[in-house]
Amino acid sequence: MKHSTALRRMVFLLLAASALMFVSCAGMEFYPKHSTWYYHKELPEADRAIAAARATGKDKECPEEFAAAAKMRDDAYDTYWACFTKEGIEMAKKATAMANALCPAKPVAKAETPPPPPPPAAEPPKAEEQSREIAVIKIVNFDFDKYSIKMMYKPELDMAASIIKKYPDANILIEGHTDSKGTAAYNMRLSLRRADAVKHYLVVKGVGAERIKVEGYGFTRPVAPNKLPNGKDNPAGRAKNRRAEIHIMGK
Repeated sequence: MKHSTALRRMVFLLLAASALMFVSCAGMEFYPKHSTWYYHKELPEADRAIAAARATGKDKECPEEFAAAAKMRDDAYDTYWACFTKEGIEMAKKATAMANALCPAKPVAKAETPPPPPPPAAEPPKAEEQSREIAVIKIVNFDFDKYSIKMMYKPELDMAASIIKKYPDANILIEGHTDSKGTAAYNMRLSLRRADAVKHYLVVKGVGAERIKVEGYGFTRPVAPNKLPNGKDNPAGRAKNRRAEIHIMGK
């Protein structure tokens, strides 16, 4: 009798624990990875999109774009694990979109036909419909209080330039960022200099300067914490924040 009562209690506790886990994990997915069992569903979806692209051979068909999508997925996990949950989820969404858009089919040339009559003038598109983000490449980090590009990042910038050239109709937005040391005004100027340095490099590599817009955000958009929970400096987080991002904007 005592054994039966103990067994019923154990079953009840297991059911209660399962119900609690189901409620607490709503909107998330069981996805064991790096000692973590549950993730917001956008991160596993990015993994699956990368895996699907690799399975269909897109990692070999367009390796540079595939590498950029995989890097965005990795950056999403790094940001997520650094407790920047919302930013990590947004980056995972971008990684999924980049993987799904890999190797677009080239248009097939059609036989020449007489030109049709000109269509009636269409209304200009709304501002929010005029451009969309094709890809974002986060490949440049800077030393503290510097805006010169280190040698280690030049091969990745060369790859970025070659990717940009595959989208001749796209515009490029380069964003500069800093860590949180120093005044807001100084860091805003420093972040703009970092964006200008990346623009200059891409122009030297053959990307038209008229296609490139630069913006500096100072320390207002960190991707990692500048300080640890105990208030001490976080050197690894500060290093990630001293960065420049290249956004490829299509119409």
